[in-house]
Amino acid sequence: MLRSVAILLVLLAAPAASSAQSLKGVWIMEESRVIGGPNDGQITEFNRPRFLIYTDAFFMWAFVGNGERPTGDLTDAQIVQAVSQYNSVGGTYIRDGATIRYNQVVSMNPNISLPENQPMVREIRTLTANRLVTQATNAEGVTTLNIYRRVE
Repeated sequence: MLRSVAILLVLLAAPAASSAQSLKGVWIMEESRVIGGPNDGQITEFNRPRFLIYTDAFFMWAFVGNGERPTGDLTDAQIVQAVSQYNSVGGTYIRDGATIRYNQVVSMNPNISLPENQPMVREIRTLTANRLVTQATNAEGVTTLNIYRRVE
């Protein structure tokens, strides 16, 4: 009986402890996973850093896609292709329990900052001192998990 009570207390305290963790700091994305849909079970590991940075009220992410990095004398088309792989967004965020609402103020893609694309919402699935897992589910019911580790 005492053991059952102890296990119950641990299970009840775990979400409260994780919700008290801070997002503040620098995170690096390790992988993303797809749950549902035609790509169910797909895991993508990244060969270039994908940074996500939080302060008290501001966020920023920056990453370069996994495509090949061109070298040498580049044509205009090759430069456009290389630059199009870069993604950077900054703005404000509000955390309400497990929900993060991002107001994307500045972006490499101006359409992301349009009012109809605000806010971008993510749910915190896991938040510990060194691990952050966020999730988003689209209209088709496909969930994408983004898995980060703290680097600062």
